[in-house]
Amino acid sequence: MTKDIDASGNAGTLSFIQALNINKTNIINRVNRIGRVNRIDRVNRIDRVNRIDRVNRIGRVNRIDRVNRIGRVNRIDRVSRIDRVNRINKIVSSVSNPFSRFSTEGKIGIFGILCIILMAVFAPVITAYPPQRITGDSLEPPGFEHILGTDELGMDIWSQICYGARMSLTIGLAVAFISGFGGGAIGILAGYIGGYIDQGLMRVIDVTMALPSFPLLIVISAFLGPSILNVILILVLFSWAKPARIARSQTLALKKNSYIIAARNYGAKPFYLLWRHILPEVLPVLFVLVISISSYAIIAEAGLAFLGLGDPTSKSWGMMLNHATGFRSIYFTPYWQWWLLPPDRKSTRLNSSHTLSCVHKQGYGENI
Repeated sequence: MTKDIDASGNAGTLSFIQALNINKTNIINRVNRIGRVNRIDRVNRIDRVNRIDRVNRIGRVNRIDRVNRIGRVNRIDRVSRIDRVNRINKIVSSVSNPFSRFSTEGKIGIFGILCIILMAVFAPVITAYPPQRITGDSLEPPGFEHILGTDELGMDIWSQICYGARMSLTIGLAVAFISGFGGGAIGILAGYIGGYIDQGLMRVIDVTMALPSFPLLIVISAFLGPSILNVILILVLFSWAKPARIARSQTLALKKNSYIIAARNYGAKPFYLLWRHILPEVLPVLFVLVISISSYAIIAEAGLAFLGLGDPTSKSWGMMLNHATGFRSIYFTPYWQWWLLPPDRKSTRLNSSHTLSCVHKQGYGENI
């Protein structure tokens, strides 16, 4: 009996112990699961915090990079604006500095030349009629529709003057640039090379300058026929000698300077010496000569056209004078007041402006 009781007690104890072991296992498993969950949650939180921190750092870097790029762009834009302003100031100073060398009379002459150039450029804007179209009655006096009246064919005189300025300036500038810079280049080369070339050029210049230019202009123009190209070639033929002579004398004086001799001794080529040292010193004198030659060419073209040796199909101030003086009894009628005087005044004003701008340029006029 006692053994049965002991056996049943041991069985209960064993079952209790087994139950405790199962509970312990369950508790341990639950604790492990809780720890695992906690660790996973902690890892997830840490990973989430790391991702948020990484995103924040990336956003901060992006904002800093964006700010840097904006600042860099602003600095580049500011530098480009400053550079643009500096270039504009340099251009304005390069234009205003030569203009400031003119005296008051020279500035008045330059202003007159600019007014005539603007009148020629904007002729279609400031005129109401084409120069070769009949737009009114014959010899109509100045009025609202025709501010300077009309000629014998009914063409507007103001339109003829504006468009005639184009022809006169074209001929004058073409002759001036070809003869001024072409003759100047020949004179510079002859003065630098010297020898027989220089002596032969001087003899040709002496003969050209000794010839009576305007009578020969009339004879050659009558022989070649009326044409704008012929007029330009004839005027160039008698205008290149003076720039060549002056450029040669300047070159002879410049090539004896010590810095040019030193550059030649160090192996500088003739083209380098002419382009870098001699030409910049001769150019100011050539520019003044170009202005004076253009004045001479415009007056010579007007004279040839006045004598009937100009191009009859072109509208120039000389042809206007030719048509006006060809009208019978013009001086016994009031027509000369609005037909003859305007082109004559424009030619005189342009010639006076050229003369003032040449004579009253301080520092350059004395070289001529």
